[in-house]
Amino acid sequence: MTVDQAINQLKEGLLPFANPIKSAVMKRYMKNNFDFLGIQALQRRKVQKEWMNDVNIYISVDLRFEIIQNLWHLPEREFQLVAIDWVGTWKKSTWTPEIIEILEWMLLHKSWWDSVDLIASHYVGAFLQMFPIVGSVFIDHCRESNNLWLNRTAILFQLKYKKDTDVALLIAICHQFESNKVFFIQKAIGWALREFAKSYPNDIHDIVADLQLIGLAKREALKHF
Repeated sequence: MTVDQAINQLKEGLLPFANPIKSAVMKRYMKNNFDFLGIQALQRRKVQKEWMNDVNIYISVDLRFEIIQNLWHLPEREFQLVAIDWVGTWKKSTWTPEIIEILEWMLLHKSWWDSVDLIASHYVGAFLQMFPIVGSVFIDHCRESNNLWLNRTAILFQLKYKKDTDVALLIAICHQFESNKVFFIQKAIGWALREFAKSYPNDIHDIVADLQLIGLAKREALKHF
């Protein structure tokens, strides 16, 4: 299977389920940032499952990035969402430190919360646990970047860590960005702390007070507490 064959197979699987009415609704929901085929997630996942099985068998690991780039360049958002889900099917034994370059490329292109949050919490988080030294360098890079989506990644990468959360690091990152009033940053701070609080419910009020959070970040952090 070539890269072109892989892309065409996915198109042939998805296009019959395109729905112009749902497409318009999805586009409005995403602030008109992307076009959509109009395929609901459940149907998309049914189609992509067979496609992922095939490409994981017949496509070389060396061609993964090329396929992702091809899917990213297609106008409809469903193709990027397939690419993101596909990464989750890659065997961890095939992960190398270089995979962070692919993840960063995905974070920086066609960036929006729907892609960034999945990549940050599922894949960057997993990468840090597998490659802590390289991963820590990457998180430092995200923290110092002028790109808000890399900043958001630094805030959210521990979202799934639960009891394994590096509490000091989470607090330090939240403190670093607490004065940043961008909606996506304040929302991320609150979300990260709310998830942390599920594992450490007795600590969340003190942390919010110490960070002197206000507004959106505070409301999100204490939403269920």
